Amino acid sequence: MFQKFTITFLLSISLAASFAQAAPVEEESINKGRLEYEARCMHCHGDKADGKGHLVSFLKITPADLTVLNQSSDKSCVAEKVMKAVLGRHKSTTEGAKMTLLKDVISLEKVYFISEYIKSVQK
Repeated sequence: MFQKFTITFLLSISLAASFAQAAPVEEESINKGRLEYEARCMHCHGDKADGKGHLVSFLKITPADLTVLNQSSDKSCVAEKVMKAVLGRHKSTTEGAKMTLLKDVISLEKVYFISEYIKSVQK
C-alpha cells in the first residue's frame, strides 16, 4: 500500500512539474512554427493564415483558410491535417489539385512546429 502511495505521489509531482514547464515550451514551439510558417506557407496561405497570401492569383487552387481547421467536418486534429497536407494526402476542394508537396524539403520536426503555430491561430 505504501508503495502504491509513493508511486502515485511521485507521479503527481512529476505531472505538476511538467505542467509548470509546459507554457514556455509551448510558446517556444509556437514561435518556431511561426518562423517556419512565414518561410514556407505564408506566401500562399497569407500572413494571417486565412488563405489570402500574395501568390493566390498565380495558383490553380485557392489555399485553405488555416484558421478554421478545427471547425471542419473532418474530425482529425489540426496537427494531422497539417501533416496530411505536407504529405499530399489531404482533401482538396478542386479535383486533382493539391498544394505543393513539402515532404522532401521539410523535416517532421518543422512540420510539428508549423502545426503548433497553426493550432495557435484557430478561431
